[in-house]
Amino acid sequence: MEMTTTEPVVRYDPEVDVLYVVAAAGEVARAAEVSPGVTIEYNDDGDVIGVEILRASKILAAPVVASLHAKQAGVI
Repeated sequence: MEMTTTEPVVRYDPEVDVLYVVAAAGEVARAAEVSPGVTIEYNDDGDVIGVEILRASKILAAPVVASLHAKQAGVI
């Protein structure tokens, strides 16, 4: 997946309870699960370009997840 952003972007999908953080632009060269449900994505240079958190509402504090969901919905 090629990303063109240079600022971190956070996306949360409440239907599947997945949080994705795009840390830098680039194509994913490899990924490593660093904890159950937490995957770090790297580019060819070994730089972190993304983080995926499955079951985000179980891993992160409820107010954090609620805030992300409200922000995406345009409530805040």
